[in-house]
Amino acid sequence: MSICIREVSEVYDYISIHSVDYAKSVKTEVLEQFAVRTLGFEQTGPLQFTKALLGAHVGLKGISANADGSYAYYTLEGIEAVNLVEVILPAMFDEQLEHAITALAMAIAGEFGWCIDEDHGLDT
Repeated sequence: MSICIREVSEVYDYISIHSVDYAKSVKTEVLEQFAVRTLGFEQTGPLQFTKALLGAHVGLKGISANADGSYAYYTLEGIEAVNLVEVILPAMFDEQLEHAITALAMAIAGEFGWCIDEDHGLDT
């Protein structure tokens, strides 16, 4: 008897924050320090963070993307610099949480001089 196991890819809604044309990156340790010390996230893995925000869990992931914003990875271990941050959204949120997440995304964009994708779906 043979059993086939398929890896299920993680699907989630997120806000994409990145340097213009993905041209500039930030060192991994700089992102980690900013996420933990300034934004109050807990690091859960390489370039992965979580935070309870108004009763919901919000994630953060640093990624090294190519010039068109595409990426593929098996692990985030060993990455030395990132040019893309994803704010991983909870499945459901109200207007108050939406404003808090918007402020969070704007803080990240402001810290690194990056931009928030126009189709982020949140208030600005």
